[in-house]
Amino acid sequence: MLIGTLLHRKGKGSKLRTVIIVLVAAMSCFMLSGCWNRRELNELAVSVAVGVDKKGDGIILSDQILNAGAISGQSNRSSTSAPVNLFQESGGSFQEAARKMTRRSTRKIYVGQLQMLILGEDFAREGVTKVLDHISRDHEYRSDFYVIVARETEARDVLRISTPLEKTPATKLKNSLEVSAKAWGGTTAVEFRDFTSNLISKSREAVLTGLRLEGSFEKGNNLSNTTKVFPSARLVFAGLAVFKKDKLIGWLNEKESFGYNFTQGKITSTSLLQPCPDSDRKLTVELVRTKSKMKAFIKDGKPLVQIDVKADGIVTDAQCPLDFTKPETITQVENNSNAQIKSYISSAVQKMQSSRYNSDIFGFGALFERKYPKYWKKAKSEWDSVFPTIQIKIQPKVNVKQMFKTTKSFSERMKE
Repeated sequence: MLIGTLLHRKGKGSKLRTVIIVLVAAMSCFMLSGCWNRRELNELAVSVAVGVDKKGDGIILSDQILNAGAISGQSNRSSTSAPVNLFQESGGSFQEAARKMTRRSTRKIYVGQLQMLILGEDFAREGVTKVLDHISRDHEYRSDFYVIVARETEARDVLRISTPLEKTPATKLKNSLEVSAKAWGGTTAVEFRDFTSNLISKSREAVLTGLRLEGSFEKGNNLSNTTKVFPSARLVFAGLAVFKKDKLIGWLNEKESFGYNFTQGKITSTSLLQPCPDSDRKLTVELVRTKSKMKAFIKDGKPLVQIDVKADGIVTDAQCPLDFTKPETITQVENNSNAQIKSYISSAVQKMQSSRYNSDIFGFGALFERKYPKYWKKAKSEWDSVFPTIQIKIQPKVNVKQMFKTTKSFSERMKE
């Protein structure tokens, strides 16, 4: 009760929240009878992010550990102490590297509050099952943390970057991923349980969001990086990583990532930038209440998937002199929005159906498995040859209802 009250009063971003969560995690077993593996709080090192990179035939494991004293502000050196510490160890397996980590940490590493699992790109291309198998078996790991791929870099380098706004880099990445997925649409927040479920599925392949390191790594690995107006090193989510079975095989660009998220119903709100008619200027349409649905059909003996996207549109920025009081203007904006959505989805589907990828990340197979179980029973063994032949029918419908605060552009009102 007391802990709940503190969390409620202090809010989600308070300094004490992390310490309270650690306290709850470490002491929860005291409330349960027969807690055979209980440990004292001062015996734990709480891991909030784990990175895995390739090293020869083995791996390099990186653990980002909370510095509770620096986060709470109770330490005399809290203003100069890093909020996290990074421990690294190599090994032939995840378990071996994790156990060897005790040579560097004075405390047993606790992973029950893990927020992020970051896979290095080179490691992900080799196959990720040897790491996921251990995590899925270990009872200390929860299954609701996010999984991402360090794009064109290593996970251990990403975990060394000091980040502004949030106390810990792991919290920054977690919050940024959630906000970006909800408000933009070019990323997707994938939890560990969903990632592993897609990897073992016969009717769907997996995707993960990529994370790119921009700027100077050397300067980013310093607390001064958080005190600058424009940090020397920045962590930016960029594109979606495409998997075939358990191996990373390539990337979707931003446009294609939007297309994928439209098919999955993961975009609730985003913005479309469009060219103005007969002008090099732009206008912006904000999409709200976006809903998507996919349907499977067998037409003339061939598989077909229909993708419906519905959304309400709001013109939030118009640099061109258009009069939005005219119905034909609204119709033109709606048609342009529909064409843009269709282009996004079409680009993503065509790329995945190409021989270079041939990866059913959309879950088309799952649609046929549910609706046509007899057909799927025959087709699943040869889905790699069926998937590229599926016909796609894309039907977007944007209904522009509002003009934000005014129906006329700023340039139009200046001429009045």
